[in-house]
Amino acid sequence: MFFCYSVNSNPETARSGLQKPLTIWLFKDGKPGHESQIDGLVTALNKVQRHRVHSLRIDDGFCLFLLKLKCFSSTRWPWANLPPPDLLIGAGHKTHLWLFLARALFGGKSILLMRPSLPSALFDLLLVPAHDCKGSSRLSTRSNIWVTMGVLNKIQYSNDSLLNRGLILVGGPSKHFHWDEVSVLKQISTLVEANPKIQWELSSSRRTTPTIEEALSSWTYPNFQFTAYADTDPSWVQTRMKIASRIWVTSDSVSMLYEAMTSGAEVGLITLNALRKKSRIFNCVQNLTERSSVLLDPNLDPNVLQSHQYLNEAERCASAIQEQWFSNGKISED
Repeated sequence: MFFCYSVNSNPETARSGLQKPLTIWLFKDGKPGHESQIDGLVTALNKVQRHRVHSLRIDDGFCLFLLKLKCFSSTRWPWANLPPPDLLIGAGHKTHLWLFLARALFGGKSILLMRPSLPSALFDLLLVPAHDCKGSSRLSTRSNIWVTMGVLNKIQYSNDSLLNRGLILVGGPSKHFHWDEVSVLKQISTLVEANPKIQWELSSSRRTTPTIEEALSSWTYPNFQFTAYADTDPSWVQTRMKIASRIWVTSDSVSMLYEAMTSGAEVGLITLNALRKKSRIFNCVQNLTERSSVLLDPNLDPNVLQSHQYLNEAERCASAIQEQWFSNGKISED
């Protein structure tokens, strides 16, 4: 088992002296997707409430650790010397029990950024994507569960987008969709050819197959550039989203889809056939298409989008958390 922690704060709000800074413990499992959700909420909280952050990296071996402790004494925990938390935030199944026990021993309000593997009553707040609540009236009606449009992310709305810049994000085989390489390549080529005035940049992902990467790397369109996932850094997508006015995403990449919508760009969908029509991911994508929130035809003007609007679920949730628990400058027991 491995633990590490680091401290961050907002120097601008720290100088303001408007309120006592909150102490936030972050429970991270090392998975980029989960950590992106946590970072998105923390970044948004930083805009409404100054705080100091302690990042706790956890690993397997929880039961062995408890046996070594032989008790639930808070003084024997690895982070017992940290300031008591006001908020405890976690994402990923490995963090659930840690989050619950740390909250019980050290106090504060616990926030879980996903559908829980433990009873939801064990947490103060759960931020659960709508597609994870589908089919569960119990989840959608509990007062400590806030339903979000997609998972939270750290993408920021951009006013710096360029009309002639486009971004294409390609996923890969998944348990929710049939990965049809011929169809994906055809849709991308149609998109590039139909919009010759847009300079398209495409990136693959960890799941993208070598054969499709090889095909894309051989294209010679003058308005197209391919960058393999292996040649990108963690900030690559965020940097490109900031300047792209149009972003197209394969339908298996739901997290990327909501990141694109958060960026403020016009968003299009490279479609795939669902393996299971009742899949929660398929239902999520289907809902977006039925609401005309995303483009499906590369030849259509983006103005046909019916519900394109500013989307930033991290900021919405952060503002609601601040209002519910910290509006008077100190934590509320409600």
